Amino acid sequence: MTLASPPTGGTAAPGRRARLSARSRRRTSGRSLLTWPVAFVGFFLLAAGWALAAPYDAGPDEYQHLVRAVGAARGEIAPEPTAAANGTGAFQHVPAGLVRDNCWAFRAGVSADCAKAPGGDDHLVEVGTRAGRYNPLYYVLVGGPAALWPSWSGVLLSRLVSCALSAAFLAAAATACVRWSRHRLMAAGVLVAATPMVLHLSAALNPNGLEIAASLALFTALVPAALGAEKLPGRAWAVQVGLAGATLVTLRSLGPLWAAAAVGVLFVPPVRGRLRALWNSRGLRVAALVTLLAAAAGALWTVGMRAAELSPVAQPVHLTLVQALRFEAVARLPEYLNQMIGKPSWLDTEMPGTVYVLWELTLGALVLPALAFGRWADRWRLAAIALGGVAVAIVPDALSVNSYGFATQGRYVLPLLVALPVLAAWLLGERGVLDPARGNQLTRLTALIVLPLQLVVLGFTMIRWQRGLTWSTGADLPNSPPNRLALNPLTGSWHPVVGSATALLAAVAGAALLLAWVWAHTRRPEEQPPRTA
Repeated sequence: MTLASPPTGGTAAPGRRARLSARSRRRTSGRSLLTWPVAFVGFFLLAAGWALAAPYDAGPDEYQHLVRAVGAARGEIAPEPTAAANGTGAFQHVPAGLVRDNCWAFRAGVSADCAKAPGGDDHLVEVGTRAGRYNPLYYVLVGGPAALWPSWSGVLLSRLVSCALSAAFLAAAATACVRWSRHRLMAAGVLVAATPMVLHLSAALNPNGLEIAASLALFTALVPAALGAEKLPGRAWAVQVGLAGATLVTLRSLGPLWAAAAVGVLFVPPVRGRLRALWNSRGLRVAALVTLLAAAAGALWTVGMRAAELSPVAQPVHLTLVQALRFEAVARLPEYLNQMIGKPSWLDTEMPGTVYVLWELTLGALVLPALAFGRWADRWRLAAIALGGVAVAIVPDALSVNSYGFATQGRYVLPLLVALPVLAAWLLGERGVLDPARGNQLTRLTALIVLPLQLVVLGFTMIRWQRGLTWSTGADLPNSPPNRLALNPLTGSWHPVVGSATALLAAVAGAALLLAWVWAHTRRPEEQPPRTA
């Protein structure tokens, strides 16, 4: 059974077909040229809203990464590995004005008003950071502004550099939907994959956001090339694959695993004749070589600096493997999904349950039909991504719980799981589950759901930062006093230095721009042939 409309009768004359094809190529070329800058500005503004709205040390471990970034920008690229922070890390020298305690983390009812703002003291002090051994690539790129101007100005500029880096890869993923795929529905997959947590991480000083964005750009480029019947992409495609792959395998210690998973899922089993044709592409061979060299360099850094060494827990637990796995499956697995969608700040800002349900519905609208109507190889690929992400999250955690506690967070496996909605969306078009017109409708509906949710999650988190959550969420919400429900992100005892309205308006502008791109991208129902360069 298929939802695709039957083909209409009639055959166009060869001359007319040629003219239609030429016009299609021109339209596709124009859209692809505009997509990257439009999507870049849209994603950048959406992330910038988070960057401007957040207090100091607002993202996951942001202070640890800021210290590493400032030290790396000052030339302390490879500090001596030592027990500098919680039994791991290294020491870096940073301006004293950046050394601040966090008085509100993990305390959802406390606003950021209790914290001291950065700045005011430029003399250097030695500070231990758990991120001190990490690969310096990301930190050198983002640390310069904070090192030059160790105050709010420098911190915000460093955050905006991080926003721009991630937005570049997110825009590349959007461009791949137009340039190298016949199926516009892939855009829905990109929007679902770029969750509020991805934008929050991109806006914080944390390489995890850039890692996820690079992985999304890599998967979005590889899916139609590895599995489709389109003409082989050209140089621009190879550049995107090489840059995204090299970035992914370099930033964090699990990067090579995610790249290997991309190859395994998409090329095993290979589409007949496709693997050989791709390998005959000089551009792909160069991209593969660049990625392999970057992976080797990253692995050498990780081993040499002992960068994957974890912090032992102060009070070890004593669980059997079965007990740990049972706890992971029952208690932590649902929490991982919420964290991947949006549990910002220090995992202390839980959204109203409707946010998670709506996002999960958009994901299910792509994945379940792809599983139901796809081929067996398609089902294997989707299952491998989903189950692989679950396995990487829970198995190492359960094996090491007695030494390191339950350390995994949902964001750690997002570099793999962002491939799930992208692949599912592509399969819906490729297998004829949805015809182009219905695919466009689903893409627009997806945008109308997830883009407003981006703003809801940001606004709700701003309330948490500015006044604290004085009421419960989730199952306890009905028991919260109605007169304590504060839902105005423009009020509170603490405000961003640029103003709450400025941060929120930046995100609104970004969401509006992305919505306009989706509407333009899905304007005509007919599919266009992808570009080959």
